[in-house]
Amino acid sequence: MPVLLTAFFLMSAISAQNNKNSVYQFMQPSSDEGLEALIEIARSGNAYAQYKLACIYQNRGLEPENMRKCIEWFTKSAEQDFDSAQYKLGLCYYDGKGVAQDFPTALSWFRKAAAHGHQSAMYYVGRCYARGEGVEADTVEAKRWYDDAIDIEKNELTPYQKQLNANAVAIVRKEAEKGDPYAQYFLGLIYEDGKYVERDLEKAKEWFAKAAAQGHNKAKEHFDALSK
Repeated sequence: MPVLLTAFFLMSAISAQNNKNSVYQFMQPSSDEGLEALIEIARSGNAYAQYKLACIYQNRGLEPENMRKCIEWFTKSAEQDFDSAQYKLGLCYYDGKGVAQDFPTALSWFRKAAAHGHQSAMYYVGRCYARGEGVEADTVEAKRWYDDAIDIEKNELTPYQKQLNANAVAIVRKEAEKGDPYAQYFLGLIYEDGKYVERDLEKAKEWFAKAAAQGHNKAKEHFDALSK
């Protein structure tokens, strides 16, 4: 479920700027047309699309051309202050994948992402201090960052995440009400999970049923499971 919801929030953020093709294909573009549309949005300056495009190239493997494009799009997104891109770019520099290993640069990007409350980035800042990577070793500072990362885990969402998630839910609800089966399915997942809205299984069933009636197989599976 968390993986689906992560994909949903990325998709819904992109949807606000998409007028050409169905926004849902951008979750995992399965066609050349879908990829070209995503590239078009990324080129227009959309940080979410740039991040998603970088992930696609990264997942294709470590061939030089894939990693060159991966770094290019992570950098464009990170420079727009998108925290997930900043974290992923930091990892590339930390591990030396697609770029020369550079701990100070990695730490710089981890710090930027951590400033948004990115839990994994906080962990890596602490790791850099613990190991003296890109900064003078400091066990006290390392512990502080580790503790901050744990505190983020204890809290449901940061204020930044709450604002983003509220906007994303509103976008998907609007599309669902228009009759889009994919949006209806995701809205069902949101009500079923209950993380971003109050959990309501009857509403989840309602939206799953609407999507299933339009031939969405996953929605039917969820509807059947909840009905039992």
